Amino acid sequence: MKKLLGYIALMGLMGVLPINPTHAQDTNNLLFHIEGSTFFIDNEYFGDRVSGYTLPGFVLRPHVEWQPSQNVVINGGLHWLNYWGARDYPATTAYGVYPIYDSVSRPMHVLPWLQANFYFVPGMKFTLGSLDASSHDLPWPMYNQELMTVADPETGFQLTYENRWIDMDVWCDWREYIWDRSPVPERFTAGVSGKLSLDIDKSWWMIHLPIHFVVQHEGGQNMSVPHNINNNFNGSTGLGVSKLWKNYIWTSLCCRAMWYHQHGNDAVPFSNGWGIYPEFVLHSNHWSLMASYWYGKDFVPLLGSWHYSNLSANTPGLTFDRTRVVTLYADWNWSPNGYSHGCCLRFYGTLYHYLPSTGTFADGTTKDYGHRNQIAFGVKFQFYPTIRLH
Repeated sequence: MKKLLGYIALMGLMGVLPINPTHAQDTNNLLFHIEGSTFFIDNEYFGDRVSGYTLPGFVLRPHVEWQPSQNVVINGGLHWLNYWGARDYPATTAYGVYPIYDSVSRPMHVLPWLQANFYFVPGMKFTLGSLDASSHDLPWPMYNQELMTVADPETGFQLTYENRWIDMDVWCDWREYIWDRSPVPERFTAGVSGKLSLDIDKSWWMIHLPIHFVVQHEGGQNMSVPHNINNNFNGSTGLGVSKLWKNYIWTSLCCRAMWYHQHGNDAVPFSNGWGIYPEFVLHSNHWSLMASYWYGKDFVPLLGSWHYSNLSANTPGLTFDRTRVVTLYADWNWSPNGYSHGCCLRFYGTLYHYLPSTGTFADGTTKDYGHRNQIAFGVKFQFYPTIRLH
């Protein structure tokens, strides 16, 4: 049942298709997969906090899967991101705040994709190479859900573990490698995300204790070029309760306290911040609804949506005394032959309602901001055909 709850949550809130067709009987066989999606995402954002942007395009990940034993699965191929109408792409694409552009560009955005999975004990998986970001299961102020669609694959190592009481994900995503005399510092993102669960009774009520921690490091040892050491942290914990009803409707209510800390980052005017994030989710096989409230003070999201930030994403030096956001999210998905048949059409929409706040610009002047609505909507078609090669 715990796996079912996790499956439902990922399907509805992240739009991830089940992509693990490998079974023990496939040992030593070769399978060819084309994991992909085509999407149109329109973010109608206006004002001094976040600029709007549109993301039309597709992602293709053709790869070959080989399972030499029941405990080892190896996948290798390419990850191709294409935006309709784009003639060139940034050299580095972290996709934290849109749009990001670097002076060095390339005509296509194609990256190698290699993943080695090791299953040591039941419920545990160690991954080396390209990682599975859907396992992080981070709340929206800590993880922008668009990253699941358009971000570059995380690369490094990852350890996940799941049993009746514990879900855990530990990972390190290496973003920037440096050579001697490199003009840029090394960068990596590491995190721990987990949940302790307790059955209340036999009617499928459960109590959850979520724990999340993300750190971004910038610096590294370089004997020829000095680099400033810059570390940024996001963390959260809280308490939640969930229930799976007889008609396969899943409900969840969770309240989290979050915090931000940094040292060595001169671009951020505050070093510590915090936030409160209650969230309610209602989900079925074909639709999901989410309502949440955010109150933040001096908070900066590292991977999360900048709607929840006290630092402006589009106006340098602009900070907000507090950030209060009511978020409403609706999602509907349809699959012609059920979820396990490899394709799904998904529509979703999000409303961000800003409550009044006061902004302070870099020159010290202030401005009062009233109520404002920001909306986003998108459509995505996902597919995952599989061909047996041997």
